[in-house]
Amino acid sequence: MSPQTPSNSPGNYLTKFAMEQENRQWDRRECAVLVNIVFALKGIRRISSAQLRVLNISEGGLMATSRRLDIPDHFHISIGKAQYHIGCGVVARHNGGLHVRFIREQPTVFINVFASLLDPFALLEEIRPALYGLEGEV
Repeated sequence: MSPQTPSNSPGNYLTKFAMEQENRQWDRRECAVLVNIVFALKGIRRISSAQLRVLNISEGGLMATSRRLDIPDHFHISIGKAQYHIGCGVVARHNGGLHVRFIREQPTVFINVFASLLDPFALLEEIRPALYGLEGEV
């Protein structure tokens, strides 16, 4: 089965932006980390949240799975207690997995620390930005 491209909101600027960055520039690092995501439903009338299980990550994007099937093509990853947000656009959906591009390239130090986490719940709790290479970002 071939990957499906997003169809929920083909005209959304976040999805277009993510699709324009389709060529992979960075190596993916394997991981098994949970992150919270937030997104709008029904226009902007309702904000919803979910969790993603990140399977691999790079400076430009990630691959993840979720139990929720209604995750839109654009959302924000919320790191820690809403301390750091990453804008995202889904570029493909395949076998229950989401192939996601970040709107902005993430710092290599942060991605290396993210991929090396042994506790899958570490990013759901309050973080110390200096430990994640996020000084000045948060």
